[in-house]
Amino acid sequence: MLKAQSIHKSYGQLEILKGVDLEVQKGEIVTIVGASGAGKSSLLNILGTLDRPDSGQLFIANQELSKLSNKHLSLFRNLKIGFIFQFHHLLVEFDALENVCIPAFIAGKSRNEAEKRATELLERLGLGDRLHHKPNELSGGEQQRVAVARALVNNPALIFADEPSGNLDSTNARELHELFLQLRNEFNQTFVIVTHNEDLAALSDRKVLMKDGLITQ
Repeated sequence: MLKAQSIHKSYGQLEILKGVDLEVQKGEIVTIVGASGAGKSSLLNILGTLDRPDSGQLFIANQELSKLSNKHLSLFRNLKIGFIFQFHHLLVEFDALENVCIPAFIAGKSRNEAEKRATELLERLGLGDRLHHKPNELSGGEQQRVAVARALVNNPALIFADEPSGNLDSTNARELHELFLQLRNEFNQTFVIVTHNEDLAALSDRKVLMKDGLITQ
C-alpha cells in the first residue's frame, strides 16, 4: 500500500530525515514512535503528501507521487488519503454531517451521495443522533469520531494519523484505539499513526522506532 525509499528532508541547514525507508501493507496498522525531534511528524507529512521530500521516492497504491504536479497531487490526496490529527480541525460553523461531507464535495460527489455516505459513517461510529450538532455541542471524543468519519468519507486507500488520541482523556483514547482496530478488521483499512501513546502502539500490527531522522527498528 505504501513504499517510501531513501526519503531525505532538510529545513535550512537542519537535516530532519536522513534516508528513511518504509513499507506498509494493505490492512496493516503501523505506529511510528520515538522521542520528540526524531522526525516522526515530518515523515508523516511527507508520506501523506502534505510536504515533499528533498529526495527519495514515495509510492501509494502503486502510484509514484514525486513527479505529480501540485494540482494532481492534491486530487490524489483528496481521493486516496485520509487524515486524523491531534486536534479535530472541524469547521465550527458546520454541523457534524456537513463537516464529514466536505471532502466528498471537493471530490465532486453530489450532495445526496455525500450525505448518504457521511450519514452511514456517523451512524457506524455511534453518532447517528448527533448529525446536526455543531462541534461545540459535541464532546472531545465525539469531535474526534466526526474527524474519523471525515477521513473515511472518500474510501481512502490509506489513513494517516498524527497523535490522534493526544487530546483525549484515557476513556475516549481507548475507544478511539479500539475503533481503529474495528475499521481495520471490518474494512481492511490501512493506518499509519504517529503516537506517544504506548497503549495504541501496543495494539498496532507493527511499531516502527525513529531516532535522529532514521528508522532504527
